[in-house]
Amino acid sequence: MGKTERKERERKRRKDRILNAAISLIEEKGFEKTTMEEIAERAEFSKGTLYLYYNDKSSLFQAIKKRALKYLHDQFLQILQKDLPGAKLVHEMMITFLDLIHENATFTKAMMLYGKKSEQEVEATDGTIQEDCIQLENELLMLIVRSLQIGVQDGSINTKLDPKLLALQIGFQMNGMIQFCLTGSNKKGLQILDEKNMDLPDLMEQFLQTQFSQAG
Repeated sequence: MGKTERKERERKRRKDRILNAAISLIEEKGFEKTTMEEIAERAEFSKGTLYLYYNDKSSLFQAIKKRALKYLHDQFLQILQKDLPGAKLVHEMMITFLDLIHENATFTKAMMLYGKKSEQEVEATDGTIQEDCIQLENELLMLIVRSLQIGVQDGSINTKLDPKLLALQIGFQMNGMIQFCLTGSNKKGLQILDEKNMDLPDLMEQFLQTQFSQAG
């Protein structure tokens, strides 16, 4: 291994260590109350070292969003490679997504918090990370599109909508479920689900079945 490769590996190791520290602190204290000083201390780096890798909290939290999106992208890609009907591929992708937002509140909040940034806030973050997040979001959408196209071809999905438009609708549902998981005023929604003996995966399943069974 050359000197450049060793440096790059060490850089990645340090960035991962910082992100792990940030995620653990955010889970304990929340986004707003977590400070860069605490993250540096948890990662066992100096504050100066921390700023070598992340300019501020915004760029650090954006990196957390990138990690969440990268995880989803890798999982969706693995699912797409399975020999399954298209409808089943989409279903597995949505279950994977729901598992993530249900089990990891930090990733969930990162995906929503930095989906609503102003132009000034975006410019203040690491442009490379921001661009990577946008690319990952676009690729996630296209993986869903491809699964829908497979479903239309194999007959497991019967819809009058173009797969790209249907993928957008599914994306809107995904964003809505992130908001539902994060909001502090969803007691009525939870009550409705409880009354119907349903959970979020059940709700998503019903939505998909409705969309997939539309007359062509």
